[in-house]
Amino acid sequence: MRFGAIAIIVVGAAGIAIYDQYDKGANYQRVDARISSVNDQCYLEKVERGVITKTTFTSDLTRCETAELLRKEHPKWQGYHVMHKIEVRVVYVSPVDGVSHQSSLEMSYFPSGKPLRAGEVFPVLASKTKADKTRMI
Repeated sequence: MRFGAIAIIVVGAAGIAIYDQYDKGANYQRVDARISSVNDQCYLEKVERGVITKTTFTSDLTRCETAELLRKEHPKWQGYHVMHKIEVRVVYVSPVDGVSHQSSLEMSYFPSGKPLRAGEVFPVLASKTKADKTRMI
């Protein structure tokens, strides 16, 4: 019985991953976008697991330097992890209409581990049918 449940979960997860790759290939086209702004904020998070429950504690959004300092030096925040909330605004030419559009992408870490800067070129997937729809590669 337990093996059957695990098999169903594995097959379901594989199906979702396969569909996601199909969706990216069939409905989106890779385009180079220019970053217009990057808003990198952080928050502190701690997860406590009980026998049955899981409780997550988080702080408000703050500057990343402040979050790192609080985690290291303030007794209340020791044991917490610094988490990023990054919003990247990009400008790209849509394959639908050939016109420039803006889009916003959210991520929890920087690709390749290095910060993004305004003015840099950043690859995104632009929808082949909706001019203002994008997603991460």
